[in-house]
Amino acid sequence: MDIDISLVPAGKKHVLRNMLELYFYDCCEFDDEEDSLELNEAGLYGYRYLDYYWNEDDRYPYIVKVNGNLAGFSLIRTLGHEPLTFSISEFFVMKKYRNIGIGAAMSTKMFELHKGKWIINTPIKNITAQHFWRKAAKNASLGVYDEYLIDNGRRMEWGFDNSGCCGINAK
Repeated sequence: MDIDISLVPAGKKHVLRNMLELYFYDCCEFDDEEDSLELNEAGLYGYRYLDYYWNEDDRYPYIVKVNGNLAGFSLIRTLGHEPLTFSISEFFVMKKYRNIGIGAAMSTKMFELHKGKWIINTPIKNITAQHFWRKAAKNASLGVYDEYLIDNGRRMEWGFDNSGCCGINAK
């Protein structure tokens, strides 16, 4: 299996925009009263932050292909914390490519490219994502990570620092 993870050039932004629609459709099952995804008048979810990934230096849009086929994406940004802190804003693996190591390969690559402090969170209702991110945090941090509830128990969050691990920083 050939897995290719690369930054999305601005000319391919539309591909990511289309894949975001699939992602948000999947995310709807984890909605709650305070945070609900709704279609706009055009029948789309939309993603108001998409352009920022090409207009701001602290955002990184990645896409993954498996054997040349689109399989998912990861949107990473830095937070206004000191020291530099990375966060995965959105992370998606198409159902066809789940449970075969694609998500693990994506997260590992993200952590190798971006060294430093990390904060990752997911809805408390998304048990599968909790298991995934707990394992990813453990692997990326050599077992030293924090796990806690945020947003009045609506989300689970992991924090760790992978600065001491091998790799390069994307910047």
